[in-house]
Amino acid sequence: MGRVIFLKRVISVFLILAIVLSYPFSVHAGSSAFLMMDGRTLEVLEAENGDVRLPMASTTKIMTALVVLDSVGINESVTIPAEAAGIEGSSLYIKAGEVYTVEELLYGLMLQSANDCAVALAWYAGGENEASFIQKMNQKAQEMGLQNTHFANPNGLSAEGHYTTAKELALIMAEAMKNEKFREITATKRYTVKEQTIVNHNRLLSLYSGCIGGKTGYTMEAGRCLVTVAQRNGASLICVTLGRRDDWNIHSSAYEKWFEALSVFTLAEKEGFSVDLPLAGGGTVRAVNCDKVTANLFRYNGEAEIYVQAGPFIYGNKEIGDVVGTVEFRINGIKISESPLVLEQSIEVPVKKELFISRIFRFFRRLFLKKQ
Repeated sequence: MGRVIFLKRVISVFLILAIVLSYPFSVHAGSSAFLMMDGRTLEVLEAENGDVRLPMASTTKIMTALVVLDSVGINESVTIPAEAAGIEGSSLYIKAGEVYTVEELLYGLMLQSANDCAVALAWYAGGENEASFIQKMNQKAQEMGLQNTHFANPNGLSAEGHYTTAKELALIMAEAMKNEKFREITATKRYTVKEQTIVNHNRLLSLYSGCIGGKTGYTMEAGRCLVTVAQRNGASLICVTLGRRDDWNIHSSAYEKWFEALSVFTLAEKEGFSVDLPLAGGGTVRAVNCDKVTANLFRYNGEAEIYVQAGPFIYGNKEIGDVVGTVEFRINGIKISESPLVLEQSIEVPVKKELFISRIFRFFRRLFLKKQ
């Protein structure tokens, strides 16, 4: 009888474990996050817990790569320090004393998610001081205006004081994508480092048409983390998930949803915008946009910032339709479209009549010079 009770208890424990392990929880209750951002305007299109501070695992390495690219040249040689060898987790298995280029280590960092490459790069770009490099990472975050991001290491291993938010991680990715070399590395599916072929952990490069980059991450504390970027019809999206299990499908479905919402919005009809520009001789002249101004956007509330690019004054004779500047349409300070500014009317500068006394003075001056 006692044996039957014991077996029932064992079965009950296994059932409880099976239920717990199958439940899609994150390490902290309610700690998972999702965010979709317009890659051009940096507008948050959709979010769940987008501003909650969370651990971000190896997506940390986006900032690591960005700071390295800002600090040192990609062709510089790095002698691997003892501190970088044998780091736990995903590695390239580099050894102390070996020599790699910064570029090779960056590929190992971003494709293989190699923690040893992260430490080697931090040691080199930090002036043989990992703490100095981490300080650079936090300084970069401050310069970007990130108030809920702090780094404690360059690889994303669990550590106190190491966190970001889905929104700020998307902003870090947007900043990194401005760098041509970063874009090249993050879009690479396979790369060979010293006869070792590494494969990009970002499976979305193959699973989703239009994906042009990203970074994966995982720790027990953070759960599955993923940042990806996709492009279509001149528009781009950045998707972030922190602590979400089904991340590949979440990103793919979210991209489809928002790319279907992409529409051509009219920012200004032809000659729908006008501005009075100052004339050199006094007064003003009106200029208008010569084109209909449109932009591919995921949504538009009718409010764009308008900036006029023109000289301080309009000089000389001008005809109707002459280009005198440009009008730019921006969202969040980022230019999304523009049109030449053309004159709505012609300008004729009057010829100044020479004063009689000036003519007399000029006559005698010439006469005096001839006598000499």
